[in-house]
Amino acid sequence: MKDRIGLLIALLSVLIFEPAAQAHNHDIEREALVTLSELGSGLYELRTDQSGNSLISHGKDGTLIIDTQMEHLVPALKAAIAEITNKSTVDMILNTHLHRDHVRGNAQFRGQGVPVIAHPNVHKYLVSPRAINLLGRDAPEISEEYLPNIGVADGSVLYVNDHTIHLYHAPNAHTDGDLIVHFVEANVIHAGDLMFSRRYPLIDLDNGGSVEGYIAGMKSILELANSETAIVAGHGPLSSVEDVEASIAMIGEAYSLVKQLEEEGLSLEEIKERNPLSKFSQKWNWAFIDSSRMTTILYYDLTGKLE
Repeated sequence: MKDRIGLLIALLSVLIFEPAAQAHNHDIEREALVTLSELGSGLYELRTDQSGNSLISHGKDGTLIIDTQMEHLVPALKAAIAEITNKSTVDMILNTHLHRDHVRGNAQFRGQGVPVIAHPNVHKYLVSPRAINLLGRDAPEISEEYLPNIGVADGSVLYVNDHTIHLYHAPNAHTDGDLIVHFVEANVIHAGDLMFSRRYPLIDLDNGGSVEGYIAGMKSILELANSETAIVAGHGPLSSVEDVEASIAMIGEAYSLVKQLEEEGLSLEEIKERNPLSKFSQKWNWAFIDSSRMTTILYYDLTGKLE
C-alpha cells in the first residue's frame, strides 16, 4: 500500500451548533476535527467521525469529492480541501448513496454548474423520501439543491485526473442505491456504507437494503481488492481486505444466531433478552449500533417486523 500521511487539522474556529446527539453523532455540539490522509496519486481521505468519510481526487481536471457529509461540517471540509488544492471549491461531486451524512453537504459545495453524480435510485429515494422505521425517523425533507443531477448505472466509468474510476451498483445492500467506487490504477476503493470499518453496520431495510444484499456488496469489494488496496470505509478507519472479510464473517454468524432463535418462535424482545450477539459486543459495538440494535436489524430483515 502506498505510504499515507496522516494530518490532523484542528479547526478551532469551526464550532458545531446543532441539536443534541443523534445517530452517527452527526449533531454533537463540538469542534470539527478533520483527519486528512494522503493515499497517493492525488487522492486523500477526509474523516471527521461525525459523518460519512469523504474522498478527494485533485489533479489536472480539478477536484472531485466523494460524499459531502453534513451541512455543519462543510466549513471544516473546505478548509481541509484548501490544504490540498489552495482553494475550497470542488468541480464534481459523487454520492455513494442517499443518507444525509453523505449528501447533506451537497448544496454548500455546489457552485454554478457543479455536477452531482449518483446511482439513479439515490435521486428516486430523495425525491420521495421514506421514514427509517428502524431508527424511529420520519421521512427527511430534502430540497432540490441536495439532489444528484447525473445518474450513473452499474459498470459506468469516469476518467478524472488520470484515474480510471469504475462505478459498481450493489443492489439491495446498505440501501438500494449504493455505489462502489474503484480507482483502478491507484488501487483505492471508496466503499461507502458497504463498509463500516471494525464496527456493526447499519443496513437500511426501509430504503431498499437487505442483509443478503449487504453481504453480497461486501463480497463485490473483495473481488476488486487485493492485499495492497486502500479501502475507504463509509465510517471508521481506512480498511483492508482482512477488515472486509472479518465483517462478512461477523454478519453471517450473527444472522444465523438470530435466525435460529426467531425460528424457535421467540419475539424480538425475547431474542434481545438472550443477547445472542454478546460474543461480538466488545469488538463491534459503537455509539450508533450496538449488539441490541444489530439484533433488531437482523430480526427486521428476517420478519419484516419491529416489535
